[in-house]
Amino acid sequence: MGKPYRTIQEYVLGTLRVEILQGVYAAGTRLRQEEVAKRLGVSTTPVREAFRDLRAEGLVAIDPNKGVEVRGLTADDVSEIYELRMMLEPMLAARACLNASAEQLDTANVCHEAMSAVAPTSEQWTLLNEEFHQALMQSEASARLFEVVRGLSLLARPYVSLSMYVQPDIMASNNEEHAHLLAAWRARDADAVREQTRVHLLNTRDAIVACVDQSARPLPV
Repeated sequence: MGKPYRTIQEYVLGTLRVEILQGVYAAGTRLRQEEVAKRLGVSTTPVREAFRDLRAEGLVAIDPNKGVEVRGLTADDVSEIYELRMMLEPMLAARACLNASAEQLDTANVCHEAMSAVAPTSEQWTLLNEEFHQALMQSEASARLFEVVRGLSLLARPYVSLSMYVQPDIMASNNEEHAHLLAAWRARDADAVREQTRVHLLNTRDAIVACVDQSARPLPV
């Protein structure tokens, strides 16, 4: 493992997510709870919980009759997710930057430094990326819009992770955009934050769409 997992469920979820993103399982492959549990040396409970989280991320479908099946990642899906994010997230960011505390900005900066210091795995970078944006938006955590944006971010996770795995150099350009975003937040420049957030999402969407088609083929390990 790239870094220790805090729970068995996180270990199972992380392992299955990476395997799906790396093309170990083709779209339509059925995942059997008992087989996964035996292979990973765990009970069926964390596997069942991991399946539920993978469904929330859009990586698997769960049908009462067919069981758990791996879903294919599509450009149409990611485009829809990011169109919604580009409408809503800049609005939330512009509000949040006016009320973000110094502690929240410092937390975002710690995430940014961790993403930039040493080349992390695609999964680690993706999780740090979520922590970065969540820290920035935290001042609006009680707002309904925050929960909507957070849900869209979760849906985007497998696509972000896939793009970073296929093209690791994307991490560097994203880290640079994050640095500019953080500066705009510290300046409390709502207009700059709104526009930079929109452009950041647009660039991320375009990079992901360029990578998604490759998910149908086994990726180099």
